[in-house]
Amino acid sequence: MNDERWLDEDAGPIVPAYLLTRGRTVPASKAIDLIAVIITAGGLTPPAGLGPEHLIIMQKCTKPTRLVDVAAELNLPIGVVRVLVGDLHAQQLVQVEPPRAAPDATVLLEVISGLKAL
Repeated sequence: MNDERWLDEDAGPIVPAYLLTRGRTVPASKAIDLIAVIITAGGLTPPAGLGPEHLIIMQKCTKPTRLVDVAAELNLPIGVVRVLVGDLHAQQLVQVEPPRAAPDATVLLEVISGLKAL
């Protein structure tokens, strides 16, 4: 097997995404929606045994941050980040706020009507 495809001169060895999640594809909590808001809970003193990606997520989420933004900043697939955030959520290291419900269609129609009236 050619080892060159697994190396990057600047970054070093490339780790396949499934290794970061130990092959898991489903997060520990179903509350972790793509547009859920993640925030670190209780400070930045994590327990031992967390991977570097978990620690980076905790650092990036000291302010409320959407899951999709975390994935974009880490340059990781969204599914991988959902699993990693699920790990943190299961250990109560992050809080996950579900996305707000969409407004009722009648409210949106009234806003459109109001805008047209202008």
